[in-house]
Amino acid sequence: MRVQRTPQTGVRVENRIVSVVLWCRAKEARASLARVLWVGVILLLSGCMGLRDLDKPSRTAFTQLLLSQALERGLEPVSLPLPTGATIQVEAVGLARDNTFTPDQEYARQAVSVYLARQGFRLARGGEASTYHIKVLLQTFSTEQAVQFFGLPPLQSIFLPFPIPELALYKSVAEKGIIRFSLTVFDRATGRVVSSSPWYDASTFYNQYLIMFVVPFRLTNLEFAE
Repeated sequence: MRVQRTPQTGVRVENRIVSVVLWCRAKEARASLARVLWVGVILLLSGCMGLRDLDKPSRTAFTQLLLSQALERGLEPVSLPLPTGATIQVEAVGLARDNTFTPDQEYARQAVSVYLARQGFRLARGGEASTYHIKVLLQTFSTEQAVQFFGLPPLQSIFLPFPIPELALYKSVAEKGIIRFSLTVFDRATGRVVSSSPWYDASTFYNQYLIMFVVPFRLTNLEFAE
């Protein structure tokens, strides 16, 4: 060890061992600081991703397919005892709040009109008078959903800057589309009932499953274009 006095700093100690120790400690401090910064960046990104919330449609594509294909299957046995080429007009009526006309009723009316037109009947256009008036009574045209879950639900803690995702040992989401309707045919000239069909029922399903966090599969009777 060597001690040297200088007029500027007083006493200066020069020791190679001390210098090496100080250099190693500075290197460790820089490495620790880098690790802390990386952890902070990861936590910040995780927190940002956890705050993102994408807008969800009121009805998913699969829900719309459940309804539309259930109606298509319900129309398959429909047959009207009317002469081919007769002019018809279709009206759809369903249960609605405040007696409002819903888009579901309009879709059902259009779907039934297209189906009957393919059967050889003629749709009245504009202000043209029709020979027969067909009333479609929608007793139900909706979906049902059932969820089963076994595992750890998603958690949000004030002590963590990011949410803990859902951990499912087993999860199932079963969605079912149900349609039940009848058709009543009226003679527009007299207002009398020409024919009244039975109730037609049809259903579709789309079930999603998740096992042991990462094993998904599905079961459905929906038809998809290949």
